[in-house]
Amino acid sequence: MKPPEHLKPREGRFNLTPMIDVVFLLIIFFIVSNNMIQQDNAIAVELPEAKAGALPQEQQKKRLTISIPQPDTLYVGTQPVDKASLARIISECRKDWGEETEIRIRTGKDVSYGEIKPILKMAAETGIIHVSFAVRPNN
Repeated sequence: MKPPEHLKPREGRFNLTPMIDVVFLLIIFFIVSNNMIQQDNAIAVELPEAKAGALPQEQQKKRLTISIPQPDTLYVGTQPVDKASLARIISECRKDWGEETEIRIRTGKDVSYGEIKPILKMAAETGIIHVSFAVRPNN
């Protein structure tokens, strides 16, 4: 007598293709997000120390990071810019992002206030009121 078909052992196969696709998508996601997170801090700046202040909070504002590692050197993100281009970039960000615009200034210890003052003036002229400075905590 022949055994019924439904009782015969089947070969079990597991399709790994969808799982491999998901793993590759996760890897790509983490690589891209890590790159975006590190972009603000890509320019090496010797930050000054602060005795008092508040830690930055996660905000929904749009942030423009301006780095001044040494006098007469400006970067927006990782791109070097001059002061005329910086004024245009700040006004475009204000137009695009509205009141949510925030400027984060990263300066070296040796950069004088005279280098920062024009940036603050540009921000005030375009109506940006959220300006923060990146510093190291004084331990």
